[in-house]
Amino acid sequence: MHPLRPSGDIEVFSPEEVWSLVRAAVCEADAAIFLTAAFTGLRLGELLALRWREVDFTGATIRVRASYALGAVTTPKSGKVRAVPMAPDVAKALSRLGAREHWVGEDDLVFCGETGGYLDGSALRRRYKAALAATGLRSLRFHDLRHTFGTRMIAKADVRRVQEWMGHADIQTTMKYLHYAPRADDARLVAAAFAVDDAADGPRDDLGRVGTSSGRLGT
Repeated sequence: MHPLRPSGDIEVFSPEEVWSLVRAAVCEADAAIFLTAAFTGLRLGELLALRWREVDFTGATIRVRASYALGAVTTPKSGKVRAVPMAPDVAKALSRLGAREHWVGEDDLVFCGETGGYLDGSALRRRYKAALAATGLRSLRFHDLRHTFGTRMIAKADVRRVQEWMGHADIQTTMKYLHYAPRADDARLVAAAFAVDDAADGPRDDLGRVGTSSGRLGT
């Protein structure tokens, strides 16, 4: 059992950890679902309900139309259909799955059981935990793959786009990722904001204090 976290707390994988998890999967389908979860931010139920007709290889897009949980198919949590970019690594993984002998028709499930039906979410979570243990990774939840996508993408794209990709009804839900995604330029921007014109006042010591002509600190 995963320890309880403070409300709103987020934990994420590094890119290297995602790939370690993918390599530790017991089968190609699990590897593909772990990778897709991290690179698209789809919820587990949305992954389980994904059908081939919703995977647009030409447009490099995955359309999210449904979710599956507790034996029932519903609309996505936001209640809206959305489109998510499909990175080349995800396209390759799904393309390999599409080369299997059965269950590759437009109406078939992308991630399916041996008879073409829905995957057992509980069994998938157990295999996920086994893959974590095999690699020695932290005991993060499957849902943290979605958080990983949100955190990585909000550092690269504007908040509205990330909101659309993740299917958040409220932009405040998306905004929480900003607190976990420091941007590489942040420290430089702060330094620039507080920069002073050294030429105007003369040399400064390590604390930014202006020196006098005699070398003593000015008052």
